[in-house]
Amino acid sequence: MSQNKITLPAASNSSQSQKFGRRVYRLKQGNQFFWLKLQVKNINYHYEQGFLNEVNCYAQLNTLETPTHEVLCNFSIIDPYHQFQLDEAVIEQAIWMNDTDLLFEPASDQLIRVDVFSKLRLSLEVLENLHNYGFIHGDLKLQHFRYQQQRSYLIDFEQAYSIDQDLYRLNPITTATPRYMAPELFHAQQKTFQSDIYALGIIWLEWLTHQRLSAKSYQDWAVLHCQQLNVHLPEAFKDLENILKLMLSKKIEQRCSNIYQIKQVLSQIV
Repeated sequence: MSQNKITLPAASNSSQSQKFGRRVYRLKQGNQFFWLKLQVKNINYHYEQGFLNEVNCYAQLNTLETPTHEVLCNFSIIDPYHQFQLDEAVIEQAIWMNDTDLLFEPASDQLIRVDVFSKLRLSLEVLENLHNYGFIHGDLKLQHFRYQQQRSYLIDFEQAYSIDQDLYRLNPITTATPRYMAPELFHAQQKTFQSDIYALGIIWLEWLTHQRLSAKSYQDWAVLHCQQLNVHLPEAFKDLENILKLMLSKKIEQRCSNIYQIKQVLSQIV
């Protein structure tokens, strides 16, 4: 990164996130694009705590991951005041990350079958790595799965936590993005590996069907996930319906308990 301070362009994130002090920028250095994520101080306590939690998760996972079981994109935790011209008071830590492709692109109907299955396996592998390190992501979305050099990665760890953290056992975060929320989370139950598996199942379902789930309110999302969700795949992927039903079981005790179980079933499909 240049030693001269850089003037930042307009933030790239949503207006709501900007309102609460989150600043996300896409920047170019040479031929490479990067993302910079900042948090303005003293605007919104929960956004600030989420940002600090994400920085902490990056630091913890960085000490745990190995070259053969990666989770994180190439990143750095930097002091933004040393690198950028800032006109707001921000937290003295910022996340600087390589820009990478979305794993779930292009659309599944634009890929041959073997490449579709490859992307499904890659999503399982990176989530399994995260779980094996003892972390729950807690807010998986399609855009959080990234891809570079034949490997998959995860981003956005604001709601992630280690299952060994007393803080989250005593004060569990049960909220997430309603589109991907497991039914038990609507009943204020704690997040688990299985709620991550449910979210991944929704991502697969939407990607394979080319249809986004729709609801107008939080209550409507609760009814959809807890009562109305059905799994129907295009003919080309009918043999994946049983796996998805295991991932999307409304009752947690009937859902897959770990990624290995899903990989075993997937390996039996030719």
